[in-house]
Amino acid sequence: MRSIIGGYRVIQRVITDFRTKASFAKNNEIALFRNLASAIEANSCSTFINETHGKVCNVAFKAITGKKEICEIADLLIVSCAPSGALRATFWQAKKQKKSKWLGAVPGSEYLDFDGQFNQWDLLRRRPLISGIGPFCPPSDLLSSFTSASIGSFGVFYQGITDIEVNHSVAEFVACHNPTVKRPKMSINAYLGRYYYSEAEIIVRATLSTFLEALFSHQVGALLDPTVNAHRWLVKYTRTKANNARGGNVDLRAFNQFLNDEPSNDIDMSGPSDGLSVLIVNWQNVV
Repeated sequence: MRSIIGGYRVIQRVITDFRTKASFAKNNEIALFRNLASAIEANSCSTFINETHGKVCNVAFKAITGKKEICEIADLLIVSCAPSGALRATFWQAKKQKKSKWLGAVPGSEYLDFDGQFNQWDLLRRRPLISGIGPFCPPSDLLSSFTSASIGSFGVFYQGITDIEVNHSVAEFVACHNPTVKRPKMSINAYLGRYYYSEAEIIVRATLSTFLEALFSHQVGALLDPTVNAHRWLVKYTRTKANNARGGNVDLRAFNQFLNDEPSNDIDMSGPSDGLSVLIVNWQNVV
């Protein structure tokens, strides 16, 4: 019971901190996800590495249309650590939706339509082979090596009845209404909030509180497998980025355990920022 109460208090502190500092009217999606990640860091034993964002395209791939596309892999890489040492990860693309036909017609509805970007949706939904651009140099199968679709996801910020909310959905389950336009309308199916995917992962969470409950319960993202080279690269990348940003003052025991204590100086990040922010959630320190 104490653990449940402690986790609930952490979540409430995160929500209060985020909603106090964020402004839906003034903030774009980048500022909103930064405020949320900062609130998570400030109120739990988590770490946020905030990178410079702009028009950063860090991956190239062949789209389902046959065209070569370039875009950012995501706004935020979320990596969560369980008490068992298991790691989950998701590339989380943040969006902000000012007006939703569903929310406008049915106040309090968990359905959500939003304006997306076709190449970003195709990348995170289909998980094709990729090539890095600039300082971001991932293995080509970084996304395709995961059998779980939870490695790619969207987080859509919207104005609820009284407060800022966020609707999280695994990208594969987001519907795109038109493949012929650059910024088509997309939608999230609220009914998918009833189900779990693959290894006990959530598919949809329609509110900020339910998303945080899932995040702090180690239910967001795809499980990483230490026998898969692309997964090991992602853990090395995250560990190196955290060490570079914080001078090694981050609890990375789960990462070291995953990598069997290989040396941490294994990814060269001496160049400019690659534009990908990272949030490391230490679930075991929440309760």
